Amino acid sequence: MRDARPLILLLATATLLQGCGRAAPGNGAGRAAQGAGAQGAAAPAAVTVEFADLDRVRAALAALKGRPVFLNFWATWCGPCMEELPDLAALAREAGGSNAAFLGISLDTWVTGEGPETGDKVRKALAAAGVSYPNLVYTGDQDPLLEGFRLPGSIPYSILYDSEGRDVKRFDEQVEIEAVRRAIAAETRKAAGAPPPAEPAASR
Repeated sequence: MRDARPLILLLATATLLQGCGRAAPGNGAGRAAQGAGAQGAAAPAAVTVEFADLDRVRAALAALKGRPVFLNFWATWCGPCMEELPDLAALAREAGGSNAAFLGISLDTWVTGEGPETGDKVRKALAAAGVSYPNLVYTGDQDPLLEGFRLPGSIPYSILYDSEGRDVKRFDEQVEIEAVRRAIAAETRKAAGAPPPAEPAASR
């Protein structure tokens, strides 16, 4: 296995650059909480967080096959990740009546290890952002995850799978929530066998 330190430094540097140096990662959690409050969404009473190796991550993803799945890689020490969490939480609630599923994969252990404090930190961040969809905290080596999911090495990073489990769209850096909404809606229509929406008539 390669030395983990260079990748950790790369990840931390990339996320800080994406955040334009506005604040340290810890402040992202505050912004996430404010965002959740602004949307008027109540935080879940209890957020279930499970530590998982690569096999468990793959099994969780496979269990969702049959519907579109939005897979989000994130960490509490990543400012842009924390900024987008409330929006993803709201979109997941919005998509609750459809066939789409959401799954989060926290990479916190790459910086803070696999102790109980890491689970507590992830759980609190999810609750503050109003996230209720399943989340796993990845515990394996870095290389198998990066290679298995073809990750670029910086987060946030998200992948949309269709109902057959095929990778159909990737979102690097902080997502534009409207673009995610449109992509999920398109895959949901396909899964249901519904025709795409009619194009508006051209004006004369």
